[in-house]
Amino acid sequence: MRFLTLITVLFMSQGLYAGGHDHSEPSFEGLISSEIFDLDGKMDMHVERRESCGGDTPKHFHPATGTLVYVLDGVSQSKSTGEWKRYTKNEYWFERTDWVHGGDDDTPVMSEDDCQSLLIIRVTEKDKDHTVFIK
Repeated sequence: MRFLTLITVLFMSQGLYAGGHDHSEPSFEGLISSEIFDLDGKMDMHVERRESCGGDTPKHFHPATGTLVYVLDGVSQSKSTGEWKRYTKNEYWFERTDWVHGGDDDTPVMSEDDCQSLLIIRVTEKDKDHTVFIK
């Protein structure tokens, strides 16, 4: 499974991804493309590209087996390690299953000049939502 994910990241970072299907799934600001790949008839791999500047993400979690976020360009941030960290081009972080995040009071402010291009990969059980937004 790790090998497949690494190969996918490599292809995507080299611009070999041609996706762009609308699957009527929840989305975040700046969604460029979204694709679902059948892994074995029991699991799906969700691959998204997002581009945005500044802003904040709404509170949510991913019931996926985990989420890999790779910074293709720009700057992003995450508290996935327990403390806020900024990530830049060619860096990545992992978000554990069901970790509630986004909309946190202690989120560092990013200016409108702080733009990001992200590749996000999640693996879920077949036909399950990969993101659940919390009101």
